[in-house]
Amino acid sequence: MNTRTIRVAATLSGAVLAGALLPAAAHAETDVVRDPRGDAPRAVDITKLRVAHGTYRVKGTLTIPHLKKRKAAATELILKPRKSGGWTYHVGVWRGRQGKVRSLYLGWMHRDDPASWQTLPCNGIRTSATKKKLKISVPNRCLTESPSGRRLKGKAGILARIGPGHDSFDEMTRYTPWLRQG
Repeated sequence: MNTRTIRVAATLSGAVLAGALLPAAAHAETDVVRDPRGDAPRAVDITKLRVAHGTYRVKGTLTIPHLKKRKAAATELILKPRKSGGWTYHVGVWRGRQGKVRSLYLGWMHRDDPASWQTLPCNGIRTSATKKKLKISVPNRCLTESPSGRRLKGKAGILARIGPGHDSFDEMTRYTPWLRQG
């Protein structure tokens, strides 16, 4: 073997060894909840919710096969931390009548009691929509009312516009199993 071949082999071996020593990328613990089709108006009928509890963000993806954003007045990702005593986070997207996002919010509420509602500051809420999916995510740093790293479970709901002046929370999924932060 010549010197050049030995140098190339040594360099490649070093690169492979260095790559092997890097820590593996963390991945979010994820679960899916399926919801029956036809239990809500088609425009807001959630058929699947996927929640991922990542290292830095909690992400919810709602599948709505016949989505019409203008019918979805408010969409919430509801997160329940383990041992929270009935308290839940509500990560929400409020849309105007044309379907455009008007506001993003984060709240903390006890057992669906509106009198216990506390608005929490958070500048990192994100949302996006495609033809069949609505996505909502919140940074873990905004979930300040529960200890960091605590397991949580999630569900989703949509406040639907089904007629002039008649809004109703017509669609709600069940909770995912408990998810570890990953």
